[in-house]
Amino acid sequence: MAGSVNRWDGVVRSYTNGSSIPEVAKEFGTPTSTVRHHLAKAGVLRSRADGVRLAAKKGRLGSGLRGKTRVFTEEHRHAISAARKSWARDNAAGISHKSGGYVEFTTGPNKSRSVHVVAMETRLGRKLKPDECVHHIDGNRHNNADNNLALVTRSGHMRLHRLQDRLSGKTRERDRNGRLS
Repeated sequence: MAGSVNRWDGVVRSYTNGSSIPEVAKEFGTPTSTVRHHLAKAGVLRSRADGVRLAAKKGRLGSGLRGKTRVFTEEHRHAISAARKSWARDNAAGISHKSGGYVEFTTGPNKSRSVHVVAMETRLGRKLKPDECVHHIDGNRHNNADNNLALVTRSGHMRLHRLQDRLSGKTRERDRNGRLS
């Protein structure tokens, strides 16, 4: 039993002198999980950040850069920025399908705006008024064809949907916030 205590003292000593857990495990022929357990029990376990810093200091990281701060020249930063912008311009889809079913622009002057709203504003030649909205006639929020979009007031839009619900026999419940589901 006394030999066992000395062995773990040696493990702790080796670790506190700067060896890593894998190095200590190899030195003592013990699994890394067992070494980690005894180090934690002794209260000497380093944080992950401290371990990475120590490994970087000793030059034992794969890339040689982890744990070190890189300094870029102004020219290099501009080149990286230009390359990223170029990649985004060449690879952007331009639209995004949102979880609510609507389609939204992701690039250009209408970025973050709904496609159906922009289409209606283009048709009208003006921005929508605060009390106006666009209704998808066939109910398909992806179908933004001109003949599928109708300009309605917000209150008229709600009445239209309630009428469609009654005609289809659909009943809607309100959630705990009072919204129709």
